[in-house]
Amino acid sequence: MELTTKQEKQLGQAQWFHASLFRHLESLKKGIDVQFNLGSELDFGPGFYITPDFEQARKFINKQVEVLNRSTSNNNIFDSKEEVGIIVEFRISNFVEIFKNPDYHCHYFAKHKKSESDLDFAEFVFQNRENPDKLQHHFDFIYGVQTDDNPTQALARFVRMKLQKK
Repeated sequence: MELTTKQEKQLGQAQWFHASLFRHLESLKKGIDVQFNLGSELDFGPGFYITPDFEQARKFINKQVEVLNRSTSNNNIFDSKEEVGIIVEFRISNFVEIFKNPDYHCHYFAKHKKSESDLDFAEFVFQNRENPDKLQHHFDFIYGVQTDDNPTQALARFVRMKLQKK
């Protein structure tokens, strides 16, 4: 895969972060299971999500914990347990080489629009969110932009034909 200087710089970060819940820490210590992370809120489908931006990881897990704790607080108070977020740091010194290696099939979404390979970002995210239990692509690694803060509502409006693709 050909990468720009900017893309190489982004992928060349040695410090990467994974936001999760404390209850998953023991599982993470045993190794990464890319099929573990399933759900309709994942832009790129099932996988293990990391970012070189600590603040992005912090904001993501804080939002997740807030939503989860709000939903459990409405249940029986005697059975509920508060969720706690964690951020795990990984050192990956060769991510650029992985993306350039022809043994891996990688994709880099530089923008929220159709990419150089004619892969439309919005449609790609839509397919992954509409079919969260089934892998919708054949990439080993994906890097790139994220959707807006609340794409779940926008996707629901699109499905109900209240929102059109432009």
